[in-house]
Amino acid sequence: MTTAPLLVVVFDRPDGGRVAVGNDELGWFDPGGDGDTTGRVVAAAARAEELRRLIDAGELPPVEPGRRLPPSPAPVQVFGAPVNYYAHKGELGARSPSGDATTRELGLFVKAVGSVCGPDDAIELPALPGRESHYEGEVAVVIGRGGGSIPAERALEHVAGLTAALDITLRLEEGKREERSLRKSYRTFTPLGPALLPLSQVSALSEVEVALTLNGEPRQHGTLDQLICDIPELVAMASAVVDLRPGDVILTGTPAGVGPLHDGDEVSVSVTGLPPLRLPVRAAVGVRA
Repeated sequence: MTTAPLLVVVFDRPDGGRVAVGNDELGWFDPGGDGDTTGRVVAAAARAEELRRLIDAGELPPVEPGRRLPPSPAPVQVFGAPVNYYAHKGELGARSPSGDATTRELGLFVKAVGSVCGPDDAIELPALPGRESHYEGEVAVVIGRGGGSIPAERALEHVAGLTAALDITLRLEEGKREERSLRKSYRTFTPLGPALLPLSQVSALSEVEVALTLNGEPRQHGTLDQLICDIPELVAMASAVVDLRPGDVILTGTPAGVGPLHDGDEVSVSVTGLPPLRLPVRAAVGVRA
């Protein structure tokens, strides 16, 4: 019997997303449930321990794997934490729009939901000569229960789980200033996946690690205990502005070591308890129909 965490994935099907639970050792199984895809993901995450017992007892039907969608396939809102590791603070020098400020002073930013893509997609670099698009590996929080003005001490009650993420960023040209959200909102600039790790499957939240490799070379590493604003504070900050909804995503920030992506690269983000989020990088295609 495997002791690996029980995960929630969304497989692409012609009639929409098919939610499944399990892991690569157990296989994948249908957790049942009603509602839309987001609702079924959130419900499966909340029932993780019960569903593991049902799998062990052979009481859940198997699901054939397929192309994977983001574990939150249709978030209403995506938030990011601009400078949330001290080691990342100021590493870009004159190209950093934040100066000495951190998430606590800057607050959160918003990414367009159209930038979200899944683990079986590719990162597309916009055709902007002279501009660099940088990788930023992160842990992302997926909201399970909505609400507004959530106090930090109750924030984890609203979290469905964690997933791996990339916050791809079009870097500033030196000496220029631009609006942050649009630079981070190009198509495919928010990969999520490959699965959701339910919060109940996380043994020690502060010890969760995130690591990024570029073409197999280690580039970034951090742990959640290094966050300037921890996950409860981030949830409280976001919900103080707007009501959070199930499936909303909060990116928790990136550790030091960010750098440029190029056509032909492969970038991989590993988060404790999850398979790697591994995507190819390519130049963007032309006009879309």
